[in-house]
Amino acid sequence: MSARFPELPAEALDEAQRAVVAAMTAGPRGGVIGPFTVLLRAPAVADAVQRLGAGLRFSGLLDDRLREIAILTVSRRWQAQFEWFAHHPIAVKAGVDPAPLERLRQGEDPRFADATEQLVWRLSNTVLDRGRLDDADFAAGRDALGEARFVELLTVLGYYTLLSFILNVGEVPVPAPKPFPDAT
Repeated sequence: MSARFPELPAEALDEAQRAVVAAMTAGPRGGVIGPFTVLLRAPAVADAVQRLGAGLRFSGLLDDRLREIAILTVSRRWQAQFEWFAHHPIAVKAGVDPAPLERLRQGEDPRFADATEQLVWRLSNTVLDRGRLDDADFAAGRDALGEARFVELLTVLGYYTLLSFILNVGEVPVPAPKPFPDAT
């Protein structure tokens, strides 16, 4: 909930919104949280977005560590407070070393010890900065991940950028302390 998009009371939800709430509550997320509290106002969009996210996060091919590094790179790029708050513990639980994540949070090169983790961070940063990859970076990503996982990585970057925009514009709150205290 946010001041910009206050909580929608259950009794005020229309049939389409109730269907999204039911699907999300029955699914792996267990409820409507974060960006979905905003997206629920457009139930067809909320449903499409949550299904894509569930596919990427819970049924995807990309290793959990690599996916979470990409998500946190997006979060840092857009200073999406809620995204970092929600995904940092998931990354650590998946086996990502917290020290490089702290460097990432501070806007530094995280210097991941694992070469593939560092590559995913570098490629993610490049895509977020430029919207494209040169031939060498494209080949490095495809060769390291395989085509399907590489495409999934690119999709994760776009998906979590979408969520970052919803979170930031909607000013979805995060418990203190904020991961990016200087972000407005």
